[in-house]
Amino acid sequence: MNAKRVTYLKIVSVLAFFIFLFNVFSTQLWQEDTTGLDVNLCHGTSHHNSSAYAVVPSHVANHFPPPDDKRQDYREWNGQTLRELHTCMALGNCGANQNKVALLAAHWFEEAVVRGWRGGEGVWGLSVYKNLRRLGYTTLFANSFEEALQQYRMFPDLVKVVIRNRAGECHQDTKCVKGPTNPTGIPAWKIFDFEFFASHGGHFHTSLMKGKWILSANPDRLVANEEDSPIQYIGYSIQEDCQKVPTIPLADRAQQVWMLMKQLTYVYDDNFAWNRSYFALAASEVGLDFVGGWQINQRYGGWNPDVRGPMADIEDREQRVINLGRLNQQDFMQQVGTSKVMIGVGGPWWSPSPYNSLCQGVPFINPILHWKQDAPWDKSFWYTQHPSLNRFDPPYVYNVHARDWDAFVKAVKAASTTEIPSFIPDHMTEAAVQKRLEALMETDWRSAAAVLLQEREEAVRAGKESYVFEL
Repeated sequence: MNAKRVTYLKIVSVLAFFIFLFNVFSTQLWQEDTTGLDVNLCHGTSHHNSSAYAVVPSHVANHFPPPDDKRQDYREWNGQTLRELHTCMALGNCGANQNKVALLAAHWFEEAVVRGWRGGEGVWGLSVYKNLRRLGYTTLFANSFEEALQQYRMFPDLVKVVIRNRAGECHQDTKCVKGPTNPTGIPAWKIFDFEFFASHGGHFHTSLMKGKWILSANPDRLVANEEDSPIQYIGYSIQEDCQKVPTIPLADRAQQVWMLMKQLTYVYDDNFAWNRSYFALAASEVGLDFVGGWQINQRYGGWNPDVRGPMADIEDREQRVINLGRLNQQDFMQQVGTSKVMIGVGGPWWSPSPYNSLCQGVPFINPILHWKQDAPWDKSFWYTQHPSLNRFDPPYVYNVHARDWDAFVKAVKAASTTEIPSFIPDHMTEAAVQKRLEALMETDWRSAAAVLLQEREEAVRAGKESYVFEL
């Protein structure tokens, strides 16, 4: 072996040794950077378990600015999530669920998480996002099926679910759904309909897959057990946010009840449960202020003042009926927590607010809007403002028949003088939501779809109209 060859081998050996050292150092640096860190729920909040989700090591992350709180642009959040996914895949240290992607394609997700909106769908969207991240899954926001399709095509095998309202829009669009002319489209069985109210498929642009491909924020009121419902209940939880606010002892609360109505329309529309005179009369009888925070929009909810006349405000401070106007979430929670009872007026239907109330130890009066006349206490015939609370009784929930003045006053008196602890129904805990989301992400939906497809093809052969799709 000549001297040049020996020298060359020595150089190669030294280089190999330094490459080995570099790899060891890089791995150690990555481990140090990720120790104690997990998925950032809101790009700044750490997780429970440091092995659940790998973040970008600091020597790389330093080159990329974090999402800007003032711009509130969900695409910046997506950029950070993609860096986390690409990095962990390159280094081979992804969390157990990190390479399983959920495309959150309904606008309510990013409006709630990035921009802080807290309507009903926003509360649900935030809970779904937060608990998917807690479980270590990768999530991306989108605002249309077109955007979701672009994301899906980046890593089709990693995408487990695409969640968006009006799922039928994609199912009917050959440019969106996978099919003979669009082999890289989104498979119909990966698309899940995001519907706040429990629907069996009669809503606008419903999922053509139907069944468990329709997700709901609320339990199916048509069945006694969740397992018996044809659709898939996901639900939401306000447990974590609510428990950040200490429960105020009943004796220390304000002399007020809280009226659940964010718009004046709710005491004028067809679902209004009481009489507008009840509030001032009851305030006098029970010695409590009737307080709410409502806006006056003469056209809200389809009200037409040109046809039905303008709505007169019900505020009467001399008679202890008080309107605080529009409140932010923090002020709303504070007002509810310092009240002795929350009163439903008939709408909004299935609002999350009664759960906030109960979590703060404030009972809820749930109006029964329709019932069987000869069996008024048979709950199977009830149509209430909050169907999920029908199962509960005093001292937590007072179910009161609409337009029954005596029962109304009796419930206000009892609820405002009976102390209850913080109460969260079992199906509303963070753990319960996580269990249902894990089932959504881990179920073999392709196999379930294959069975459904066979049934649909048989129906077509029998001359029936049925939606068929490609696996």
